Amino acid sequence: MVNFICPVLNARLTSSFGWRNIGRGKEWHQGVDLASPIAGLKVPIYASASGEVVWSAPLSTYGNSVRVLHKIDGKTFETNYAHLDRIMVKKGQVVKQGQRIGVMGNTGGSFGIHLHFEIHEGRYAPSQPNAVNPMKYISLLNSIQENGDELTMSQYNELKNMITELQKENTELKKQLENKLDKQKVRQPLECHKDDWSWFKANGISDGTNPQDFVTREQLATITHRMDKFNTKKFKK
Repeated sequence: MVNFICPVLNARLTSSFGWRNIGRGKEWHQGVDLASPIAGLKVPIYASASGEVVWSAPLSTYGNSVRVLHKIDGKTFETNYAHLDRIMVKKGQVVKQGQRIGVMGNTGGSFGIHLHFEIHEGRYAPSQPNAVNPMKYISLLNSIQENGDELTMSQYNELKNMITELQKENTELKKQLENKLDKQKVRQPLECHKDDWSWFKANGISDGTNPQDFVTREQLATITHRMDKFNTKKFKK
């Protein structure tokens, strides 16, 4: 299974993948914009997956950007991290998933501090023919969002997997409980308890139909044995 992580800790989704208009007319947004609740220019950007840095320099409206090439499960992907304040890796460097590669910024054609993040199924190319919605692969489940309560497909799949695992654990616990109950020995009533039950029936306290019920039997027997006037010598047979 392809595994990408969100490149920003506790990210805020501020602009989705697809058509948008942010004051420059209708335009196609081939990635997502991620902001952070942390103020300032010190927000770290992490590699979404392990791979090789193939670009580490300013690039037109992207400003300072980093691109990482990934080979995952026999497939090629390329991620793009744009508008960085500072780049912390070099071209040709191999990075691990979760490794810091830069600092969030406002360089290039940006209107505020954020990260523009892209995932390409295949190599990055002009006009972005391989760009896909990053939310197909990353999860903001533990992050603050600005897109309401609607779950992304990635979040839905993550929740579904969590529920499946919990159901497996619940089934296993049920099996263990059943095995334990099967091994428990049935406690037989003492003779004095049988006498007590007969007395309850004779005096209309119980109909005497369930003397095998240990809890009820023990409770009633305890009550009678604590009361002198109901000791076993006075029981009516």
